[in-house]
Amino acid sequence: MTKNTKSGIIKYIMLHLELLMIKKLSKWLSANQHAYLLSYFIFYLAAFFMLEHFERPYHLIHFFLDDYIPFSEYFVIPYFLWFPSLAISLIGFMIYDKEAFLNLCLMMFGGMTFCLITYALIPNGLNIREEVEGNNLLCQITRWLYSFDTSTNVCPSIHVASSLSIAFAVWKSQKLKSHLKFRYGTIALMILICISTLFIKQHSVIDVFCAIILSFFLYHVAYYTDWKSVVAKTKLYMLWKQRELKLGDDQEWEN
Repeated sequence: MTKNTKSGIIKYIMLHLELLMIKKLSKWLSANQHAYLLSYFIFYLAAFFMLEHFERPYHLIHFFLDDYIPFSEYFVIPYFLWFPSLAISLIGFMIYDKEAFLNLCLMMFGGMTFCLITYALIPNGLNIREEVEGNNLLCQITRWLYSFDTSTNVCPSIHVASSLSIAFAVWKSQKLKSHLKFRYGTIALMILICISTLFIKQHSVIDVFCAIILSFFLYHVAYYTDWKSVVAKTKLYMLWKQRELKLGDDQEWEN
């Protein structure tokens, strides 16, 4: 067997595997269309970075307690744990607990959207950051964070609001009722992430307080109102269901 023949066989196998994976993914998405809700992040990231790089006058956020909270670079660790926590919670619930996933999306995406609208209508920022003087790894990471994450668009805190959404979803999930250690551990981590925003001077006490109020409001909507029936009556949802039924008919025809 020549070298060119071997290369052709390998390419054919790789192409076949790719097509098989795409087909399986397409089939899984057809059966789990709630996963499309994650496409919200396309809008969120575009809107957030646009607001971050749009220079304009902003309202200065400050509360007297901010001056009594010392800077500590050690809190940059839980601060950055927010990012994997976000991904793990959304993907985990998306796969294993659809009900919890939908409630989490309502709370998290609803909170993010409210924050973005607030930033657009009432631009706000901080002036409480200190010069990070240490040379250890955590101080370097904090300086790196400051270099790309401006001290604008802070109230309410998206970091805090989304962390509380995760805590609520984990606590209320029926499938996690028997995993007490995991539930308490997750809640402890989310609280630590919220606190970390204060100790690395990413947020004011006011930002955190506003995010807490927003989170509890969305928690009430998610778990104590019939929000799904309201959504089901919207035109967009009806169009989505029609598309879902059409896809189901197409799959039956293929089978």
